[in-house]
Amino acid sequence: MLKLVQTIAVVSLILLAPLAVSAADLAVPKENVYFSNTKPLAGEIVRIYATIKNQSQQDVRASVEFKVNQTQVGSVQPITVLSQKESTVFVDWGPLEGYYDIAVSVINPDAGDENSENNTAEITDFIVDLDTDKDGIFDTIDMDDDNDTVEDGLERVKGSNPLVADTDQDGAHDGIDAFPLDPNEKYDNDKDGIGNNADPDNDNDGVPNGDDPAPFDPNIKAAPAPSVPEPSGVDPSGILGTGSGGRDAGGQSGSAASGVEAAPQAEQEPDGAPEYKTEEVEYTFPDQSEADYTLDVSIAKSKIAWNRYQFEVLGADGSFLYLWDFGDGTYAQAMDAEHAFPGAGEYEVALSVSDGAGGLGLAAERISIGFWNLGNLAVKLLVGLLGLFSLFLIGYLVLQALPARAKRT
Repeated sequence: MLKLVQTIAVVSLILLAPLAVSAADLAVPKENVYFSNTKPLAGEIVRIYATIKNQSQQDVRASVEFKVNQTQVGSVQPITVLSQKESTVFVDWGPLEGYYDIAVSVINPDAGDENSENNTAEITDFIVDLDTDKDGIFDTIDMDDDNDTVEDGLERVKGSNPLVADTDQDGAHDGIDAFPLDPNEKYDNDKDGIGNNADPDNDNDGVPNGDDPAPFDPNIKAAPAPSVPEPSGVDPSGILGTGSGGRDAGGQSGSAASGVEAAPQAEQEPDGAPEYKTEEVEYTFPDQSEADYTLDVSIAKSKIAWNRYQFEVLGADGSFLYLWDFGDGTYAQAMDAEHAFPGAGEYEVALSVSDGAGGLGLAAERISIGFWNLGNLAVKLLVGLLGLFSLFLIGYLVLQALPARAKRT
């Protein structure tokens, strides 16, 4: 009986051994799925990698399938994994903007798989972003996707497009456009809700634009009309019933006698009377605390000569107002400026930019001009004097050496 039991046990081991050997186990841990770029932008090519682990005692051939939102990406990738080793495959993917669910699965192992629960790894809500304004800040975290100085949330409330800087395409971006949805209007200088094109009085000073010498400045109005002189009462034509000289029989003037005034005579203005008084321009830099919003501007400088620089505004708009303070007592009103500083020293160049609609931007740049430069006239003179002194010294030494040589000879 004992021999029979031993025989059955040996036969069972022989029969079951191939089954035990044939059981394979390929696994795809979630951490083994990774990307060439974890924060891609729409349109970029992203490579998806998957490293497959063979947790069995035999080599296995299989395939790996990549799916994005349940749609296969690329072709099925064949893979061979040695016992207790790993192997990596990949596919390339060109996504659009959005959120994606990605799944990587091991399929068709040639030796079967004893644990199919570890054959798939899933990654949810993989983000493919945009950078609409190309400012280096992705749209998902950028508060102003189109860089028009108006936050996206406010644009949605106002109805303007948070992804288009100039919603109505009228040439003024939404940050300075008082009417971002009206292509016929840009600005409203007097803030009365009527655009400048339709407003008959743009500075709201009571004087129509056509009669206002400064239609955008409420402090300058039309000059008062000249006073009308009293009628002289002279009726040279005599049609008012007066006799010669315009008087009636009682000696009264025609206007007084008939009750009808004569045409007034124009009052002559004195010759040479000035129409306007010329005053010296006073430059005033606005206070940024008074701005409704901030304009993003910066200064780019380039050195032309020892003391001369070219300044340009980054983030400039041709419709903005610009005021430069060069730190040496001189000013300029231009989008780009070229300036020659008076001499060596440290200067702080300040720029104030206004869009005329409540926006203000300030920027500053330090300029250091050294004294020892051949562009400095004083240095040129000093070098010239040293050169002359050197020539004089050489000549003097030569003259002193000639008598000594003559004595030796």
